[in-house]
Amino acid sequence: MTPSKDLDIDQVAADLDNVATALSRLSEGTYWTDEVTGEELSAEVLAADPTVRRQP
Repeated sequence: MTPSKDLDIDQVAADLDNVATALSRLSEGTYWTDEVTGEELSAEVLAADPTVRRQP
């Protein structure tokens, strides 16, 4: 299998880092909390991007 010319390895690595961070936050019980404000992240925001760490 030949990699696609459009494949951005840096973006793939960043996405994997975001998933790892989300899993750590889930394990720690902080997944549903905005990292900066401490406010709860809405279900809609998490549904749109399960790796989000801040309320937009």
